[in-house]
Amino acid sequence: MLKEAEIEVLTNSVLDLLATQGMRFESPELCAIMIRKGCTESPSGRIRIPRALIDELTAYMSKTQDQDREDQELHLFCGVDWTHSIIWNDKRGEIRERLKSGLLMSAFDCGPTTFYDYPKENIRPVDDEIFVQMMKFAQATPEIGYTSTWYRQNVPPQIERIESLAIGARLTDKLDGIECIYPEVIKYLAEASRVLTDRTGDSSYLAGSECVTPPMIMESRACEDMLERQRCGVHRYHIASMPAIGVNTPVTIAGAIVMGAAEILAGEVAAWCIDPESDISGRMIALITDMRSATPTCTGPEVAMVNIGVRELFEASFGGHLWVEVFLSPAAKRPGLQAVFENFLAVYNYAKWLGASGIPYPGMGALHNGGLGSPTQFMIDLEIRKAQWRAQKFEVNEETIDFDEIRERIENGGDFLTSEHTLRHCRELWTSRLFLPSEAAQASWDGTERCILDRCDQLWRANLENYVPPNWPEHKLKALDDLVKRAKREFGID
Repeated sequence: MLKEAEIEVLTNSVLDLLATQGMRFESPELCAIMIRKGCTESPSGRIRIPRALIDELTAYMSKTQDQDREDQELHLFCGVDWTHSIIWNDKRGEIRERLKSGLLMSAFDCGPTTFYDYPKENIRPVDDEIFVQMMKFAQATPEIGYTSTWYRQNVPPQIERIESLAIGARLTDKLDGIECIYPEVIKYLAEASRVLTDRTGDSSYLAGSECVTPPMIMESRACEDMLERQRCGVHRYHIASMPAIGVNTPVTIAGAIVMGAAEILAGEVAAWCIDPESDISGRMIALITDMRSATPTCTGPEVAMVNIGVRELFEASFGGHLWVEVFLSPAAKRPGLQAVFENFLAVYNYAKWLGASGIPYPGMGALHNGGLGSPTQFMIDLEIRKAQWRAQKFEVNEETIDFDEIRERIENGGDFLTSEHTLRHCRELWTSRLFLPSEAAQASWDGTERCILDRCDQLWRANLENYVPPNWPEHKLKALDDLVKRAKREFGID
């Protein structure tokens, strides 16, 4: 998307911004570490980052840039969160092979806090009942390869993540990568990882990122998250910027690219100062403000342009490892046509500026910028992905051509519908469980949006009838329960 001359101007602007203005880090401990590494403090207390330190980080990141590019090809099909889990568990080859033989997709982005109750047409906070139902739905749906761990709102937040992992593991083996909200929970999720994987030093069930607060602030929780990871031996840092274009970052695309890149790069430098030669990456997740309502949304070409621009800047100037998905999530607050429109618009914008084709539809049942989960919407999204998956390369051989059959039917003026060849292959044709052609419309299906959504709601509930729990060893589940008890004691929760 960016021309070489534009990359040079943008790169120099990022470097100048970090050298002259710097980033505010709300942690005296982290600031002291960075100053010892060569940074300086401005009169206002911001940490200025010299070019030499950025060059040092860039040289390190460039060593694994090719592997990172290959990994990012996988995330277009699996989603960022699942791809990270695949990498951490060394399953790249296994998942690539599975993707050749059938559709697999992520569900519900990085974890909803609310649930769209379609029959009642309202939004409910996630509680134990919803959580259990959604974990069972993921386990019972064969096309779901990975699901997020929904955030329960009816339990103390300090222990919610580790307790949800313990409960979720009993219900499904498709969840991984739990986001850590409180740094004090890092040690528990790291220990839970070792329990579930039997790998010394493993931390694959600890996901999440250190999010910058635009403009150019790393607030205290994110700083403490980085410091606590280093203390717990979790040598992995994922720095994210989530600006709303025109509100807390410049309204112009070039300006937003400069500031987003500077925020992520500053966070990566901080991680490098804390824990050199660790796993460091960035993530750009832009939103845009609808100036009619001041509502943040991911819909619009500017979002893709800013995200891709930051990625191209990192690829060219800062050693890569900058992850960008198609977009965060639809802004729609209910399942249906608007969400489908936003998903398709997002993938079109993304593919246009990348000059790429074959990027799958990004819907995964998430709504309202990722905070709202809808299994009803997921069934629409799944149907679209299934149709796309079937549009793959076809086989050319004697059986698929069946030249003798073609000659015979032409010679005798017959149809192909009654042929043995058609009988052998007709089930290979894709048909939808959700949609019917107008000629075959039934009294229970009139093709309206309401009718389609009613069918989607029936389909996801029908999947639950096929639920079979995972076969985790009981000693692992007990060890998770013991972790939860220890966490409750530490946080004073009965």
